Amino acid sequence: MLIALAAALPVAAYTAQEAVDNFVSNSSLRYASVGVQVIDLDSACSIASYRPEQANITASTMKTVVSSAALGLLGPRFRFETPVYLDGEIQDGHFMGNIVIRGMGDPTIGSVFLPCQANIVDEILSSLRAMGITSIEGCVVGDDSYYSFPYFDEDWDVGDLAYDYGAAVHALSFHDNLMTVSYTLDSRGRISASSITPPVPGVKVISRCRPGRGRNSVTPYLNYSIPALVVTGDAASKSFHNTYANPTPAPMLVDSVERALLRSEIRYDYDATALDNVKEAVRTLLVLHKSPELTEIITSLLDRSDNMFAHALLRAIGARDWELKGHDNMPSDLDFIGVAAVKRWLENQGINCEPLFMRDGSGLARANKASVNFFGDMLSMMAHRRFDGVRLCDLMPTAAGRAGNTLKNHPLSDQIVLKSGSMRHVQCFVGYYPASEPRYAFAVLVNNFTCSQASIREQIGTMLCNLFDGK
Repeated sequence: MLIALAAALPVAAYTAQEAVDNFVSNSSLRYASVGVQVIDLDSACSIASYRPEQANITASTMKTVVSSAALGLLGPRFRFETPVYLDGEIQDGHFMGNIVIRGMGDPTIGSVFLPCQANIVDEILSSLRAMGITSIEGCVVGDDSYYSFPYFDEDWDVGDLAYDYGAAVHALSFHDNLMTVSYTLDSRGRISASSITPPVPGVKVISRCRPGRGRNSVTPYLNYSIPALVVTGDAASKSFHNTYANPTPAPMLVDSVERALLRSEIRYDYDATALDNVKEAVRTLLVLHKSPELTEIITSLLDRSDNMFAHALLRAIGARDWELKGHDNMPSDLDFIGVAAVKRWLENQGINCEPLFMRDGSGLARANKASVNFFGDMLSMMAHRRFDGVRLCDLMPTAAGRAGNTLKNHPLSDQIVLKSGSMRHVQCFVGYYPASEPRYAFAVLVNNFTCSQASIREQIGTMLCNLFDGK
């Protein structure tokens, strides 16, 4: 009720510094770590700030950092490429050997969030037909070896890895590396039925639950070695239906291709040893699947705050840096290499990276920290940079509905673009005003507030209205 009442009140007229001072004086921030920076882009000067040097947890605002570096290092027209090969021999329309899908880090293959992209399964079948192949004796192989284990960042909380927002980055990703799992627990905590959609061969659903005696407190986690979704805790008889991270997306893609072959007019006889019987095996490129352009990927990940997409960009930056140095096999510390490459690029643009403590590309790790001074400098630099005509602000979502009801119901709602970031006791926003031709950049990082998440978003949204109303 208080939030709704606040949203109905008119926004008062403040100077920029008064708007910031009014925000930080709220009693819910008494014990908080708060940083605010507002930059006039024409003069490159701060017009309002609060503790600009203090490094705070960034949450998903870190996605603007990796997105900026990706635009600079990979280019806005960059596309991930995934080659599909025929390993074997073709005689009179009969192919004997393996169809090999070589993963190269594309996070978008089969993504439900980018439905207009080319469908790799359809591409494979179309290319087989175009080559005159009417029968196949062999198998489909998903090559996920380009990246080494671990597929997730080591600074991510293990408790996040099973959930949809904690999906890991694989060399061969598919269907957003997510799976929908349905399972039923009986009164003794055992699984009586389970299913996974789309199917993921080899993945199990395992219960280590105790009988709940009427209580249900179930926690999932991923076991990559089995692989399996394991549920623990107290369980009574109940059915569950949720989306979780998929520990092995390559078999899901392989299964999808094999099912499509079996439905097609092409005869498919599975034989895992067929290649061994080929006398003169030849590798032939069947398909070169390409992702959407980087600008479309960034627009999607910033809008939806997709951790997997964002971290995949960091790994692509690290892989590019590694290969430019003449190396082949990707190291296990590829994330560290990517972070180092991002920082080097920022420093080459004149940005001081001392107040940037970057651990991953998504902000999921609580060890990610930065000062609002850093964000102010980076956003200012990016406001003046175009990459083949594209600016960071062009790819950011509007504030509508993201920062409380006061801003949502204000005319400024569609004129501010921003990236939000939130986790337990963390709420952050970085962005620009106005959206079309930014004159101001801002960063707000709040840690350890004592009010609700909805309330702190409302307070920040009101401050943004006070900052920019009339400007």
